[in-house]
Amino acid sequence: MVLCSTDSSRSGSYQNKVLAWLPLRAEFLDELIRFYGGEYAVESPDLPCSTCKSVNLNGKFFRCASCTTRSVHCQACLLANHSQLPLHTIEGWNGKHWEKSSLRKLGYVFQLGHDGGPCPCPGDTTRRLVVGDVSGIHEVQIRFCECLDESEEFTYTWVQVFRQGWFPATTNRPATAFTFRMLNAFQELNFQGKTSLYDYWKSLERITDNSGSGPSLVLSHVVRLWRHLTALKRAARAHDPTGPEGTKEGDLAVECPACPHPGKNLPDDWERAPPGVRWLYTLFLMVDANFRAKLKDRGLTDCELGSGWSYYVEQKKFKAHVATIGSQNDTSSCSAEHKAIQNANLRRQSYIASGVGAVLCARHAMVRKTAVGDLPNGEKYLIMDYLVFSTILGVVLMLLISYDIACQWHKKLPRRALHELPAHIRTDISEKEIRYAIPKKHIRVHGPNHSRFSFNFIRWVGRTYAEGIESHWAHMNPVALAAKEMAPGMRREHMDDHWGGWNWQKILGFGLYLLKLLREADRMYAKQRTAHEALTATFSSKNVEKWNKEVEAWHDDPKNAKDPFEEQRATATIKSTRLAIADEEAAELAAGTLPPHDVTPGVFLQVGLEIEEQQRALKARQKNASATDANLADVQEKRTVLQRRIEAWQGMQDLHMPIVSQFRHTGDPSPATSPSSAGSAAGAGEVPSVTKAEHVQLWLPSSLPAPLRLSLSSGLVDKERRLRMAQADDALDDIRRLRRILTGIADFKRYNVSGTGQRTSGRVRTLFAKFDQKVRRAAERYRAARTALECLDRGGDWEARFKVLRDADLRGPGRDGDGEETTRLGEGRYEISWIWLVPRGADLSMPDGVEGELDPNEFLENVKVEWARSQARMERWGEEVLLLQEEMRRVIEYFEWKARWWREQVARRTHIASALQRGLGAYAEFQASVFERLASRFAQLWVPYLRERGKPLPEWSSRYNVPDNPKKRHASAKGAMPSDARAGTSVSTALPEDGSSDSDSEFNSGSKSGSDTE
Repeated sequence: MVLCSTDSSRSGSYQNKVLAWLPLRAEFLDELIRFYGGEYAVESPDLPCSTCKSVNLNGKFFRCASCTTRSVHCQACLLANHSQLPLHTIEGWNGKHWEKSSLRKLGYVFQLGHDGGPCPCPGDTTRRLVVGDVSGIHEVQIRFCECLDESEEFTYTWVQVFRQGWFPATTNRPATAFTFRMLNAFQELNFQGKTSLYDYWKSLERITDNSGSGPSLVLSHVVRLWRHLTALKRAARAHDPTGPEGTKEGDLAVECPACPHPGKNLPDDWERAPPGVRWLYTLFLMVDANFRAKLKDRGLTDCELGSGWSYYVEQKKFKAHVATIGSQNDTSSCSAEHKAIQNANLRRQSYIASGVGAVLCARHAMVRKTAVGDLPNGEKYLIMDYLVFSTILGVVLMLLISYDIACQWHKKLPRRALHELPAHIRTDISEKEIRYAIPKKHIRVHGPNHSRFSFNFIRWVGRTYAEGIESHWAHMNPVALAAKEMAPGMRREHMDDHWGGWNWQKILGFGLYLLKLLREADRMYAKQRTAHEALTATFSSKNVEKWNKEVEAWHDDPKNAKDPFEEQRATATIKSTRLAIADEEAAELAAGTLPPHDVTPGVFLQVGLEIEEQQRALKARQKNASATDANLADVQEKRTVLQRRIEAWQGMQDLHMPIVSQFRHTGDPSPATSPSSAGSAAGAGEVPSVTKAEHVQLWLPSSLPAPLRLSLSSGLVDKERRLRMAQADDALDDIRRLRRILTGIADFKRYNVSGTGQRTSGRVRTLFAKFDQKVRRAAERYRAARTALECLDRGGDWEARFKVLRDADLRGPGRDGDGEETTRLGEGRYEISWIWLVPRGADLSMPDGVEGELDPNEFLENVKVEWARSQARMERWGEEVLLLQEEMRRVIEYFEWKARWWREQVARRTHIASALQRGLGAYAEFQASVFERLASRFAQLWVPYLRERGKPLPEWSSRYNVPDNPKKRHASAKGAMPSDARAGTSVSTALPEDGSSDSDSEFNSGSKSGSDTE
């Protein structure tokens, strides 16, 4: 019985295939059994051998399970056909069924030393060798060669096995070996799927014999040696006369070709370029630590094959430095706390390392050489300093370093670099051009006064994201989980191997990745430039010139100049409006025009608005409080106090609005025309028999029909209108302030609380809900003020500022915070909600002198922030276009340099065997061709689009004959990738989590630690 769901249209085609196959199910099953039995009547004694055609075999038939045919042979013919195939799997017919056998059992002996050919001087004895291969585990009977080589010496037995393509497990009488293709296959599975060595080997055992009777071996030692030799080979250490022993720190690391490398992919005169050009040669770095990459203290000790040769720093020097570091006592003066500071002195019992610190290039998220170290006791400044200065040793470029606590970390860095680091990396950075920034996601928890660390605002950074190190940690966490049980040296080599794979896959993805980013940067730059020019056109050239000077002054001295990107809190509030009304009433009293009441109209209206707000607060408290006796009693007490205040206020209302007393108890001033009250929950004609204080209709002027408002005292309506406008301004200001708080809470939870436990997370969520309720109340206050303004002054100038407030408008600043369901956008793509653009105190209809306390430039000061941010968005996208074009050039030139470099390695060793010289030359040429093919393929992807832009082509494009092929461009735009670049793994060009196309978002995961694919 088959049950098929037809609810989803997406699975319709697959279900149709299954339904079409079901009638053939029995035939497929029969064919499967038939395949096992074979096509030949082995039960017949007259069945001939498929090779020699002899028939008197007495039922002794054999077939090969590894060959493409299933023909049966006699023993002699089978051995003859497999003289060069020692690792094939053989099956023999025992009269009843097929059972596994082997060439060794049939008497097969494989001769070493002559590529499987006859040996003039074979050994007297044979030896059993167990060989692990991708097809399983095989037992092979071998005979060694005893011929003399070119030096009149015997060839070691392990060398004979190695030259066959089998890696011996030992050099002393090897009895176990593993094929190179098996070791390479495991390395790839380990890179891509994080398959452990145990799982891989157990799978091979089951492939060989799933009955549990097959041979069992352990190959962890061989895999470790294979990884090390592969890294040495790919770094051309075999071509160097000094050999492996001459390897320097970082020589085995895979470099980022898109980053600047003097002498490799930079112009000869790059240092003399003006600042407006030289910034393109900046080296962007990002620093972080990962406390999931721990190492258990299991008492294991081992040696390391090449300490400091790849990505980990050299251990002796590093440990000597760590031993001199005490507890970190630096306290943060930042408005936000971070795990980096909280975990500065972290020490986990029974662990050698509490985590790992690393430095990556911030544009492309590739791990830097000698830039990783274990954190024995937390993320201390001096440990992270060591990693940073270890990887930039000798670098003469401009630097930008991103760190989630850069605002604190950089303060004493010059002193630490010069006096507290070891002598071999001690550096005077006072003369270096170094800038500091905070990653885009992390900066939001730092609060105000951090614009000078923001990638969104500092110049000459493009759309650098600097959060790619987090996706790198996500890629490495499964590796670290398995590595935490290893010995320290083997763990570092294991992690180094995976970082090499990560870096190489990044390089393979550059073609489509940089093209995708350039397309997006061109489009967004045009869009942001148009938007900024339209915004600039709305202001006078005098104001724009002034703002430009302020922005330039900030760029020149961001620490001391006024921050043009920091939103200033508005000064025009309801208090200033109350003051203006009070001054006006004082003048009216002196002139004898004010009614002779103890309470002025302005005070009467202000108290009415306060009561209206208290009603809203009481309703919200009732809605959100639990129905306990204590809460109910508290609500009733507040209701009683509010009721008394309302009654006292109604006494004043009878003096200022005598008409209200006529219908206060009927609730119907004019059934045909009365609008619903802004502050009432009940309809105009539905007055309950017992009205609670929070539902009492106040009947402010805005609640009356227009004809009845004419009977009120002079100026009362206008004063409420002005107070309502101030109330709307205040409400919007409160919304913005509370939204900033919510964003900070959400970010603090995301980066510092998530994963620390349900109790802590619950407290933060409760705090978030508390402020979210305040936002809702402020929104209700704004809507009440706007409803009143519609009644008092429909069509007035206020409508341009005070728009209808929807729930969807309650967002920002920047990307939405925790709990939002809308799409989260980065700063570069952000479309600001109108609530952040409302000017304060722009009521031009007020009488002369009334607004005397308001700053006439306040509107421009508020909008200046958005103008400056708009300009920053435009500039960052423009810089991104230039950076991407420069990175494309650097990638091409680095590949060309690397191809030349490989060919230069061929002749470095002299007086060596001809076979070895052939190998060195062939491998160097192969590696050179790999980089030439990469350069050519990337040029084929990039040049057509560069032509489309209608701008002059870069100089490097002239070296590649790229036809203008529309079909190829179309395929590239869709993300197609040439088949020879897939390398057995998919390459993702997904955007970052926030939806922005920042330059180092994760674009593929590592699966290859070098450029050869044996």
